[in-house]
Amino acid sequence: MVVTCPSCGKSYQIAAEKLGGKAKRIRCRNCAEVFIVQPETPGNAPEPSTEPVQDPGRQTDERAARFARVLASDMLVYNQDMVEKARMDGNLATVMAGDLKRSWDLWKSRFPEAAQGEGIETFRDALRKILAAGGPDFDGWTPED
Repeated sequence: MVVTCPSCGKSYQIAAEKLGGKAKRIRCRNCAEVFIVQPETPGNAPEPSTEPVQDPGRQTDERAARFARVLASDMLVYNQDMVEKARMDGNLATVMAGDLKRSWDLWKSRFPEAAQGEGIETFRDALRKILAAGGPDFDGWTPED
């Protein structure tokens, strides 16, 4: 049976016997997305999807934003006391400079096309919402800071 990754559209040929008649979680080798594959049964051929097909560019933007939020959340979780003090002192971007650089580099390596031009706003927005708790701390922040 042919299985297609819902995230990147890469198709794979999977022997039905590998599923053993049960739904299985599959990880795409192309984009690392995890999705569920339902086995085909003889009288149950897959029906055409009635869901609208999402634009691949939009899916990438959503994944980039989600990953930026994960990175911002990790910085908050592992540095909570330092972040709270820096918020009060108004120097959050300065105090977190090392973590910000590492997170930006990781995000940029996963989404190089999103890191171009206005894509930095996606990353900056996650920093504002999560790390700065909605404050303006990252309004002027750039990765080179």
